[in-house]
Amino acid sequence: MSLSYAATVPRHLVHRRSPADVLLTDYETVDETHRAAVQLPNSHRMFAPVRRTHDSLMVAEALRQAISLFCHVDHGVPLDHVVFIEHSRFEILDPLSVDDIDDSLVAESITTDVTFEDDSMDNVKLSARLLNGDRLVAFGSASVRSIGPEVYSKFRTSAMADPHFRFLPAGTEVVDPSTVGRLDPSDVVLARHTSDGSLFVAPDPRNLAMFDHSVEYLPGVTLLEAARQALRLVTGTPTLDFTTCEVRFMGFAEWAKPCSVIVDTDSTDGVHRIQFERDGVVLSAVSVSATSEPWLAPSDRSSR
Repeated sequence: MSLSYAATVPRHLVHRRSPADVLLTDYETVDETHRAAVQLPNSHRMFAPVRRTHDSLMVAEALRQAISLFCHVDHGVPLDHVVFIEHSRFEILDPLSVDDIDDSLVAESITTDVTFEDDSMDNVKLSARLLNGDRLVAFGSASVRSIGPEVYSKFRTSAMADPHFRFLPAGTEVVDPSTVGRLDPSDVVLARHTSDGSLFVAPDPRNLAMFDHSVEYLPGVTLLEAARQALRLVTGTPTLDFTTCEVRFMGFAEWAKPCSVIVDTDSTDGVHRIQFERDGVVLSAVSVSATSEPWLAPSDRSSR
């Protein structure tokens, strides 16, 4: 079977409301290898290509959608379950040019381990790679847990299911867009305390390019963007983009209870570490390496 790029897969399989935000167009499983056709947009409000090179977080989103899809169609995860990615890692080996993809981008994944509880999938581990034709451009891995509605309701107590405004902790203000590589304040996901400079995740829920459907917690890609913006701000380099990223999610970041961001740039191995905390509890830990894309002149940059 050859993969088709003619139409997107059903949006509910990748947990998206708008078909325009679905990055997968077809899928198949052959000899225990899952394959999904990927079509990245040539423009995007948040994750726009720079000098016609795709954003690293768009690559990460394509891999996330592939994980969601195969959990549902190959591992029997019900559509009302949360596909919770506890740990993931990706590395971009070769920047993806928008001019160098001709209906040939494929995400391949192999399930390396599955555990069961009460005859249903409880946890699955996958390895994945992104191919442009025969060329390997990125690879990664993920550990995923399926959370059913009853279990989910036991530890989720948030009453903020549909926020309509940005939550700013007292004494903070939205970070200047130019310091994090943005033009529009609504694309900024960080707030900074005016006295001590401490950082908090405070995205604008009205930014439909990032939140295409209502959720009561902050999606993982929002925290990854917060990590990137925090690294850009702290290093004073608003053009940084990830080349590798490893993230562990230990809890849910809340809309109405903004979590703090701690950035450790004192690295001897080229890896920067970012933690998200609330009330002293670590919600997520991110380790990244990044490039500043020095070949781009400031006047040539997009709004990313």
